[in-house]
Amino acid sequence: MTNLNNRNAYEGAKCENLIKDSFKKHLDIIEKIRKTYNIKGEFEETEACGSQGKKADVKIRFSCGNNIDVSVKSYRKKGVNQLTRISVSNFCEYFKLGENDRKDLEEIVVRKAKNSHTPLFRKEDETKWEKFFRRNAEKILKLGFSDDASKEILALFSREESMVRLYSMEDVLNELPKTIKFTRRGINVGNCISFQRKGGNGVKEEKPKTDIEHPGNNLQLKIKIDKFIEEMKNVLLIQYSISDDIK
Repeated sequence: MTNLNNRNAYEGAKCENLIKDSFKKHLDIIEKIRKTYNIKGEFEETEACGSQGKKADVKIRFSCGNNIDVSVKSYRKKGVNQLTRISVSNFCEYFKLGENDRKDLEEIVVRKAKNSHTPLFRKEDETKWEKFFRRNAEKILKLGFSDDASKEILALFSREESMVRLYSMEDVLNELPKTIKFTRRGINVGNCISFQRKGGNGVKEEKPKTDIEHPGNNLQLKIKIDKFIEEMKNVLLIQYSISDDIK
């Protein structure tokens, strides 16, 4: 498991650096960003910052100090990728849920850990939690995507195509549907974002899978890349190939 995590971290850092360097090689992209965000200063530098524990993986610096953060999501096939994961307790703190709600959600998650074939939310759970998710759909999307949408860009990087697609984060959060639908795994927000228990009960984990502190009992938001690209095609800021940059 540690080797897998190290490999994922290595691949993530590699992709961040590819995107970081691609901006410096494609100054027309920088100019597009500068005009889109009405930045008066000159382009100075890009830096990888994914290790700082924030949503941003790359920072684009301008002389005026009006910098742009880039959240990079890389993928090999247009499948399902993780946006973020969070413990139940931190999720409840983020949404200011009380003790009873926290215990209720913990019981829901642990029950799913005991039997992965059962729905995350039973029918009797849906009435209560549907109200919560409908009321907080916009904030849930923000949890997955953004720290400060007004100065952020989402970059989808296809490793197979060596293609980068850039989106204004504000456009993404505005355009994504906020509808709620219960599924066996959890909840779909719109057509391309899902909320579910993380899962993955690794044998090397010391805590039992029924312990709420087991990493498999974290909550996660996932993105369906192909559906996202289709839904966001009208707000695509720019796309460009970096195949020549890699050679």
